[in-house]
Amino acid sequence: MAQENPKSVLKHVLLARFKPEISEEEVASLIAGYEALPQSIEAMKGFEWGTDVSVENLHQDFTHVFTSTFESPEGRDAYLVHPAHTAYANKLLPALDKVIVLDFHPKVVCHRS
Repeated sequence: MAQENPKSVLKHVLLARFKPEISEEEVASLIAGYEALPQSIEAMKGFEWGTDVSVENLHQDFTHVFTSTFESPEGRDAYLVHPAHTAYANKLLPALDKVIVLDFHPKVVCHRS
């Protein structure tokens, strides 16, 4: 059984569905803005994003996944109040129809190459 390591990194996951009236160009611009945040926010140690490609049809209409990595909860907390994040969130959130945010400490059970 995996044990949580309180000193492990913290993953910040945002699941999103953009409003239907948001154009593909606007979505691309918003994603580019998210991609730029690690350049302004030192606490962001990693960032990944992608769109749903699951064949299970369990996405509940969520289309995009964004994952940020922080060294600690304190890094995530600094990110949340950072002016660059605040300004970006004020652009992103009005464009979203649905959003879920989850934070977790990864537990490694098996790692294969």
